[in-house]
Amino acid sequence: MNKKMAGYILKRLLLGILTYLIVVTVTFWVMQLVPGGPWTREKALSDAVIATLNKRYGLDQPVFIQYLRYLGRAMIFDFGVSYYYKGREVTEIIANGFKISLAIGGWAAVLALIMGLALGTYAATHQNKVFDRIIMVLTTASVAMPSFVTSLILLYIFAVNLSLVPTSPVGVDGIGPYILPVIAASLYPTAYITRLVRSSTLDVLGQDYMRTAKAKGLAPSRILIKHGLRNSITPVVTYFGPMFASIITGSLVIEKVFQIPGIGRQFIISIQNRDYPLIMGTTCLLALLLIAFTLLSDVAYILVNPRVDFD
Repeated sequence: MNKKMAGYILKRLLLGILTYLIVVTVTFWVMQLVPGGPWTREKALSDAVIATLNKRYGLDQPVFIQYLRYLGRAMIFDFGVSYYYKGREVTEIIANGFKISLAIGGWAAVLALIMGLALGTYAATHQNKVFDRIIMVLTTASVAMPSFVTSLILLYIFAVNLSLVPTSPVGVDGIGPYILPVIAASLYPTAYITRLVRSSTLDVLGQDYMRTAKAKGLAPSRILIKHGLRNSITPVVTYFGPMFASIITGSLVIEKVFQIPGIGRQFIISIQNRDYPLIMGTTCLLALLLIAFTLLSDVAYILVNPRVDFD
């Protein structure tokens, strides 16, 4: 690693820390502006009970003192105790849901990357042919169609009508219940990557060095893999990091449709129950993952394309 690369990474790390601090700060103060309070329930609590709960969770302190305490804990990824799940740490609750979301999102990201690269490359090398047009229609539909629609269609066709996959919740019948959520989560990124790869590959195929390699008599497959692929995947490298961070933190809609006890569904439950520590902890986790994987994407982009200026 040269000095320029090390300096670039250090600068991005410091910027990432500043961004994380801003997210923590904004999240905390937004929670203070929400009408009502964490103890607002359908069955009203007495003033004495509310006072006891406020003292137990430190909510009787001045708001700025609460903020400083929360900020200090958030820097070591300690988001306190859940208000709804009595006695349970927020990090424990997040970890339990994140394991499931990570498994589904991780496989969905791998599937999207493989299918996107394959379909995009094939479409570009067969421009304006029948298969290219079919791919473009399908990817446009996948990008435009809401995830709850695609999830319900998959569930109805493959689980209800054809009975090819079980409808039981994730974690009950082996890997079967994971199949449809993984496919549903991968559809949008697959379509997006396909379009990115097709566009960039078409641009690469028109470059002078590609025509020169072709004039030398090299096999088309070798030209594409050796000379074209490295340049055509650079937009995918930039997109993949933030996409991966987003997909592994769970889709609210997909997890709701398939009844997946992941972090996305946990986030919805925390909002319904006014579980402010869990809401803030989940938000901070997503921000942290976005910061980390965006940095990794930028570094990978520079490694793939060394001509990029560090500035």
